[in-house]
Amino acid sequence: MTERNDSELSDRFRALRREDAAATPPFDATLAAARARRAARPRHRTGWLAAAAVVVAGVAVALLLTRPDRQAGTIGLATVRWEGPTDFLLVLPGDDLLRTVPHLGRVNLSILSDRRTP
Repeated sequence: MTERNDSELSDRFRALRREDAAATPPFDATLAAARARRAARPRHRTGWLAAAAVVVAGVAVALLLTRPDRQAGTIGLATVRWEGPTDFLLVLPGDDLLRTVPHLGRVNLSILSDRRTP
């Protein structure tokens, strides 16, 4: 760009800024209008709290009425076993050998007592 175009472009932006500033209301007026809207709005907090209390009470009654008798079919956490979809990857061939402790160095004395010396 040439220097003539730069100054012309700068003048155009300055003119646009002046137009925007003329059309914009002052900040104090905007702030006062927002405060007036906030103060004029009626507060329905008690209505919302009452509605929430009714909903909570309804859910509690529904849970109490539809809850199965826990004494008849008690299922404890000890009886529940969940298997994940990838648990089969943890099963090793011969894993029963890994779950037992070998008996090393023990002598079966009953075998020795059956032997007869010549």
